[in-house]
Amino acid sequence: MMRTGESLRLLRHKLYFSEPNQTCGMPRADKGYTEQVGRRREWISHLKRRLDPKSKYAFVSKLNRENALVLDVGCGLDSVRKLRQHAPLATFDGADITEYYMTNEGKKSMRHYWIFPPEIFIDELVAQGETYDGIILSHVIEHVPHPTEFLDKLVGLLKEGGRLYLSTPTLQSVHFPRVRQGCLNFYDDPTHTAPFDLERWAEAMKPWGKVSYTARHRGGFLLRCLAWLTVPYTLLTKRNTSLTWYAFGFESIAVIIRKGNILSS
Repeated sequence: MMRTGESLRLLRHKLYFSEPNQTCGMPRADKGYTEQVGRRREWISHLKRRLDPKSKYAFVSKLNRENALVLDVGCGLDSVRKLRQHAPLATFDGADITEYYMTNEGKKSMRHYWIFPPEIFIDELVAQGETYDGIILSHVIEHVPHPTEFLDKLVGLLKEGGRLYLSTPTLQSVHFPRVRQGCLNFYDDPTHTAPFDLERWAEAMKPWGKVSYTARHRGGFLLRCLAWLTVPYTLLTKRNTSLTWYAFGFESIAVIIRKGNILSS
C-alpha cells in the first residue's frame, strides 16, 4: 500500500504481520525475503519489461540519465533495487510506512529511504522539499482511504515535465473470481479500501498534465498466451500468479506528464 491523517497502507501494515499470505503480491512469511529471492525478482523484472512495454520497468527505463530523480512510494519488496536494473544512471528515493521485506542491497539502492508514520506520511514526504522527474505509485492508492487528497499532494512533487506512473486494480476486478492466495478479485485483499476510478482521475488531470496513456488489457500476443495458460491453475488451486492478471486485465495503469502549475484546494 498514507494520506493526511492515515496511510498509504494503514490496514495492510497490520495484516502483513498477522495474515501475510492474504495480501496481493506478498511472499509467504514462512519463506521470508532472502537475497536469493531478491536476485530472482531482479531477473523477473527484466522479463516483465520485455513482455510488457507499459510496465513500471519500461516506464523507469525512459528516465535512465544521470540527472534524473525518481521516487518510489511504497517501496517494499526491494522495489527500487529492481527498478534500478532498468535505470542505472538515475538516482532513486524510496518511502514507506514500515520496512517490508527489504534486503541490504535493496536499501543501498536508494539515496534516501524514508519511513514515515502513517498518520503524517504524505505531509512528511512533501516536507523533504524534493521534486522528481518520475514518481511510481504501484498498487498503493487502493489502500488509501482518501486517494484524491493523497494524490493532490503527491503530484505536487513532480518537476515540470515530470511523469507519474500509477497502477491499481481495475474497477471490473470486483467481479473477477476469488482466490485464497494472492489477489485476483479486488476484495481478495481485505486491506483494499475501495476501487479507484483511474480513468476518471486521469481525465480530471488534463488541465495541468498530459495523459500519456491509460491501459487495462496490455502486453503482446506471447504474453497473453502465457497468461491464459495459467488460468486453469489459478481457478483450480485458488492461487493467483502475476501472469493471471494479464489474462483478466486485473491492473489499470496511467502515466501523467506534468505540463504546468497544479491547481488544487
